Amino acid sequence: MIINENKENKTLSYEEYPYATYVRISTDKEEQESSPENQIDICRYWLEKNGFEWSDKSVQFDDGITGTVLLDRTAMQLILDKARRREIKMVIFKSISRLARDLRDSLEIKETLIAHGVRLVTIEEGYDSLHEGKNDMKFEMFSMFAAQLPKTASVSISASMTAKVRRGEHVGQVPFGYSLKNKKLEINESEAPTIRQIFSWYNEDGFGFKTITRLLNEENEAGNLSKPRKKDKWQMTTVQRIIQNPTYAGMFIHNRYTKVKIGGRKKQIQNPREKWSIYEDHHPAIISKADWEKANSKEVMNKKTKITPWNEFRGLLRCSECGSNMVILQTGSKKKDGKKDDRWKYLKCSAYRRGGSKHGCVNHSPILYDDFREFLLKKLLRKGKNTKIKFENNLHEKKKKEIAVLQKQKLHLEEKNKSLVDIYLDKLIGKDEFQLKRQEYTDEIKKIEDKIFILSQEKDMKVEIESIQEAFEQLKNHKQDLHHALSTLIDHVVVHPDGKLDIHYKFKL
Repeated sequence: MIINENKENKTLSYEEYPYATYVRISTDKEEQESSPENQIDICRYWLEKNGFEWSDKSVQFDDGITGTVLLDRTAMQLILDKARRREIKMVIFKSISRLARDLRDSLEIKETLIAHGVRLVTIEEGYDSLHEGKNDMKFEMFSMFAAQLPKTASVSISASMTAKVRRGEHVGQVPFGYSLKNKKLEINESEAPTIRQIFSWYNEDGFGFKTITRLLNEENEAGNLSKPRKKDKWQMTTVQRIIQNPTYAGMFIHNRYTKVKIGGRKKQIQNPREKWSIYEDHHPAIISKADWEKANSKEVMNKKTKITPWNEFRGLLRCSECGSNMVILQTGSKKKDGKKDDRWKYLKCSAYRRGGSKHGCVNHSPILYDDFREFLLKKLLRKGKNTKIKFENNLHEKKKKEIAVLQKQKLHLEEKNKSLVDIYLDKLIGKDEFQLKRQEYTDEIKKIEDKIFILSQEKDMKVEIESIQEAFEQLKNHKQDLHHALSTLIDHVVVHPDGKLDIHYKFKL
């Protein structure tokens, strides 16, 4: 039995005892028992029964967000932020499954709330941290059950999908070259010739992905072949995926990929081949299995596929014309003895690489990667050696300016929040709109206050100073990978077609 905290048995208002009511639904297909209205109604009943006044302002809602990915749940992050600020005293959940479906996340949320003096209540399980004390077994047990539920559902869904595949039904997105009829794939005769031509160019003519992409766009403009479904122009990556897709040979591979949680987020990875379920002759084939195996044989792939050279400037170089990243291309020629290639690495716009000058971007003048690297390293080392960098002053001034901008934004929001009351009293807006807007302003103000707090920390500034100084030291060792050092010192470099560079640093001189 839950005992009311209020000794005088009076009803506690939201202002006297601020709390949060957390509501989450994963999809629009959730059953009625997990609907937002149902969750709110259950939480409201518990609150009123236990001597608390209900407030709509308490509801924090994550819509369409899976309970297995904590980082994507904005409302939950806001609750944890309020807990750290000690702005709430209690959080109510309909059940632990609404709190999280990952055991580690459940325990992390619980520890964060309790560590900041926030009472945690999950109604269905009858868990109340105020009365459980140090007994965590109950919470951990129910959290484990909640974590197992999506895994059980995943197994059930996987079994259902396997049954559909065995019946010859298609699961997933309908690939280019096919249409869906009675849940099964059939050849789309207007698109299939394009697929056959791609494999013919690749297997018979020996063309690579870039050449095939160019030819596809030319034939598309001439009206001889189909254009892609989602874009106006063919992309090299699309051609590559078509070549690698066994669907075109009439095969369906089930359980090829799975999702794992890395760093708080889900990532798709490929399963080992022994876990794949391969269904031969699952649907009509556009090309023969022999043609697909030839295109994906190691002998052919090794001839066509060039290993992408290591790029220490990845993510730092931008094309001045289209804004795309500059990437490394590699070319070469055989020596007269035929034993070894002379290879050159040079920078090109990634949009030009994908679509050429007609369908992508302009062709930049060749810039050899090694020459570019040597030039930029020398330039950075000269700046680090010959210029007295006032790290502390520059960073302090930078932070002061950022804080000043944030404080100005905060003041503006506070003024808008005050004027909102006058607008409401003048009956220019209704109560619901007033509360929604006021909450919006309040949340924005709290976010700005967080940023100001972080910028004000002297420790962070010292770490940044040491990081920049360390980056300059690392540049002296030319042989090691310098990506981290370069990313610390350089914000980005704009590369013009004539080879001119605009270097934007992360520090002030």
